[in-house]
Amino acid sequence: MTVSSNRVDIRCRPEAVFDYLSDHRSELEWNPGIESIDKITDGPVGLGTKYRAKWKSAPKAVEVETIAYDQPHGWTVHNGGPIEVTVTIRLQPTAAGTRLSSDFDARPHGLFRLVFPLFLVKIRKEEAANMTYLKTALERRAAAGQASQPCATPPPGQTAPL
Repeated sequence: MTVSSNRVDIRCRPEAVFDYLSDHRSELEWNPGIESIDKITDGPVGLGTKYRAKWKSAPKAVEVETIAYDQPHGWTVHNGGPIEVTVTIRLQPTAAGTRLSSDFDARPHGLFRLVFPLFLVKIRKEEAANMTYLKTALERRAAAGQASQPCATPPPGQTAPL
């Protein structure tokens, strides 16, 4: 069940947004709710990449797996646990850079069904705030010249080069 859908416009090309955010270790730079995240599979980031992640509000770390990977258009990650979560990110080029759309799906299991309504209130607020945090992180990296792909805003009337 989709419990939260958000979108944000970022003044960076889709390739830069994809490269930065699809490696979920970058979440340490912009998500104040994450405690740790480590890549636990070998090789480059892509379909099947797994991470061990611990959010500050979670009782224990969970394994997160990239279950869809379509560079530079989007990706999907999934984790099990007491509240099973699937997050799908879609990137669309815009005249000013990229529109990021996020769908957060969650399914409670066991006793977590009882606290799920409280979880929904919390996660909807956090996911909306995360859109601002990741936008700020990407645009700050671009301004500092740290982006692997150009994040410059195209001149007025032109679209971002692909």
